Amino acid sequence: MIDIITSIIKRINVVFFLLIFGCQQPNQTQKIIMNNISIIPKPISEKIINGTFDLKSIKSITLKSGHIQERQAAILFQKYLSPISSVPIVKESNSLNQIIISIDNESEIEFEGYNLSVGEGANIELIATSFSGLFYGFQTFRQLCPVELEKNIKPRISDIQKCVIMDAPNFQYRGMHLDVSRHFFDVSFIKTYIDMIALHKMNVFHWHLTDDNGWRIDIKKYPELSKKSAWSVDRTDEPWKKQSPILPGEKASYGGYYTQDEIKDVVKYALDRNIMVIPEIEMPGHTSEVFAAFPNLSCKGDTIPVNPGSYWPNEDIFCAGNDQVFDFIEDVLTEVIDLFPSPYIHIGGDEAEKTNWKKCPKCQKRIKIENLKNENELQSYFIKRVEKFILSKNKKLVGWDEILEGGLAKSATVMSWRGMAGGIEAATAGHDVIMCPTSHCYFDYYQASANNSPVAFGGLVTLKKVYSFNPIPLDLDIQNHKYIIGAQGNLWTEYVQTPDRAQYRVLPRMTALSEVLWSGPGKNTYDDFYLRLKNLKKRFDFLNWVSAPGSFSINIKGELNDSLRSIKVNLSSEKPGEKIRFTLDGTNPSNESQLYERPFLIKEPKKVIAAIFSDNVPVKEYSEQSFIFHKAMGKKIRYNAIFNDRYRGAGKLSLIDGYRGTTNFGDGYWQGWKSKSLDVIIDLGKITEINKIICGFLESHSSWIFLPTKVELSFSDDSFSFSELITKEIQDGPENGKPNRIESVFKDINLNSRFIKVKAFSRKICPDWHDGSGGHVWLFADEIIIE
Repeated sequence: MIDIITSIIKRINVVFFLLIFGCQQPNQTQKIIMNNISIIPKPISEKIINGTFDLKSIKSITLKSGHIQERQAAILFQKYLSPISSVPIVKESNSLNQIIISIDNESEIEFEGYNLSVGEGANIELIATSFSGLFYGFQTFRQLCPVELEKNIKPRISDIQKCVIMDAPNFQYRGMHLDVSRHFFDVSFIKTYIDMIALHKMNVFHWHLTDDNGWRIDIKKYPELSKKSAWSVDRTDEPWKKQSPILPGEKASYGGYYTQDEIKDVVKYALDRNIMVIPEIEMPGHTSEVFAAFPNLSCKGDTIPVNPGSYWPNEDIFCAGNDQVFDFIEDVLTEVIDLFPSPYIHIGGDEAEKTNWKKCPKCQKRIKIENLKNENELQSYFIKRVEKFILSKNKKLVGWDEILEGGLAKSATVMSWRGMAGGIEAATAGHDVIMCPTSHCYFDYYQASANNSPVAFGGLVTLKKVYSFNPIPLDLDIQNHKYIIGAQGNLWTEYVQTPDRAQYRVLPRMTALSEVLWSGPGKNTYDDFYLRLKNLKKRFDFLNWVSAPGSFSINIKGELNDSLRSIKVNLSSEKPGEKIRFTLDGTNPSNESQLYERPFLIKEPKKVIAAIFSDNVPVKEYSEQSFIFHKAMGKKIRYNAIFNDRYRGAGKLSLIDGYRGTTNFGDGYWQGWKSKSLDVIIDLGKITEINKIICGFLESHSSWIFLPTKVELSFSDDSFSFSELITKEIQDGPENGKPNRIESVFKDINLNSRFIKVKAFSRKICPDWHDGSGGHVWLFADEIIIE
């Protein structure tokens, strides 16, 4: 009897399998599996309708009102669908199976918003109040379609999911930056970069056209700029920071520039894709390339060949006391303004090293005549004078947050890159702000472990970190939120020599940023985004765009419990759904090691080592974090010198939370002080026996992070009178050595005390042997252990 029942069940299973899979055509299979959509940036509202719509059934593209912008959008649909069929554009049609495109000025749809309906009434209908909205609706339609269309290939399956989408952006400014000075990129790639921006519904291309490594725009009045300032010697086979200078008689052959016709072509190409191009002409700093052609515009008057590789400190800047400089700038900007219809002109303003201004008679005379206090106010004078000219041309000035120094030009827009503080200051004063802090928006930084990545500038900005970005600072008063108009991703190209490497750096991080800016921060989960990203990456492949695999590191985070007797450990990665295995005994995990399923507790010092596993083998790398228990954990701490906003670690308890920072300064554990000393007081809550204190510091010369010169401890029972001073000198490691964590250990203290003051003295200035000689150094600290 059992054998008979088993035989019947097997037959039923076979019949069921054949019914479901054996008798279906490809499009029927597609209809069964289509029950969701995958769009990035995620729309405000998505409604799935049962069934699919066959693109082959489209008979026409109808212009609802005959508006010229409707026709522009119709051409996009017509061209995109051409591998499937030739669809005519018509003014009127009452038939079914058509694409209806409508500019509806009476609609309540936002300016860049759109409503897209697929399959309702047997049509596809796109409604917006502007071409911008129609264009973004088309970008959403693209992501509903088979990826083969990206290569102009007729797809095997032409069904798309029926749905209704209502959508509009959260921020008005959604940008991407590209530095073409360090390395020149031809027009073909610039257009590809613009295509990448367009697919992501971003609307600004910030074109960094001039800098110390090359002048990239043809200026008719000053042809010497294209002849001399656009070219350096080719040192691309040498490390960026060690590229050798030009030799006597050597020809400068590396670089290039854009003709004005090429620029007009790029601007139109961008405009057709609803993208505004903002040109950046650097001043007063980052201008040494100009002095290859016009040395009279500098303070020294020396002819300086265009520098290959790193040029720091960039002391050779425009002479603020020379009126010829302002004549030159106005002539250049006049031609730039004629080429770019954008309302914005970016004038840089960052990292203007004022050493030569302090020694220049002309600059000092200017300070005296204009009744200025110092060189910072001289920079403010410089920016305001240029702004006055820009305003006379009905344009707005944009600059990096250094333009705040000495007073901000009245109508300037600030790009806040050195953290959020500059943006907060500018917004509080009523200025528009574009956020692009290094912590989340610098795509020249590593996006994964340096050991498994092409060399980058430094830092660490993972995909997940970008997705966590909120352009509106928590510290900004709500009435000033309106001044944060958006954000952008920045790609500086010191370590980006080729188009493929440029794409690798920005994709998929610009994808994450695009969703933050369009959908709004915190509106969707990272896990949901990552699942949709997997689909979008298939489109990247068909477009021949290079995207990075991302980070395989495990984020090992601990949380102190209230009694301070245990730490809850959470493991996560930027690849949700992938298996994580871990160990607690100091060995690397294997396929037999414990599978991470939920947070776990540790009650004694442990080293957690974890890795992502795929096909039963670890992927790429192991991650580790040591957890320690000591007397200062979770106690009170007072900062006499607050850490820099850019490097906050895990917050105010970061120095005494039981977790050590790694050798990566961007790991989220380290606190940083720029040219300042660490000065904190730890309150143990009661008089406690103290035998040993360990202070952890980071040394990473390539990132301008130096050890303190000495560490000083003192003790008190009342937090006012400190005594028992103990000092330890610290020696630097090898010059430009690998990043290293150093611990300053104080043994045999044998004191009873409640308050411990810890001071670590910064060297403040980079030493002579360093590339940044004379520049400000960083001091990084994490975990002060008290036993």
